Amino acid sequence: MERTPRRELSPEEWLAQFQRAAEASMRSQFATEEDRGTLRELAFDSREDGVWATVTFSMDSHPGITFVRNQRVVPDLSEEGDPDFAAMLFGTHLIEWFYTEARRRTPDADGVIRN
Repeated sequence: MERTPRRELSPEEWLAQFQRAAEASMRSQFATEEDRGTLRELAFDSREDGVWATVTFSMDSHPGITFVRNQRVVPDLSEEGDPDFAAMLFGTHLIEWFYTEARRRTPDADGVIRN
């Protein structure tokens, strides 16, 4: 059986599909985590070295604290080709960061913990 090759996505299409998949995945994942959380914002910023995503979220286990994590998604995750798979990796990295580093840190004066 021969597979039909996937149509190449433009960078804008890839990023839009990545954002849709990442937001849906993170909302679902936050709802099912032991600590339960809320996705507040997923924003993108084009910089000289690529496109960075900034995720702002809170966790019920840490009331009053906002977590902010930045990660370069283009070209780092876009090299995966599949925006849905890249979004899954992105969410996994986010939750791993929360459990291994962020929740152990002391927030700044504004109640924010950043990577």
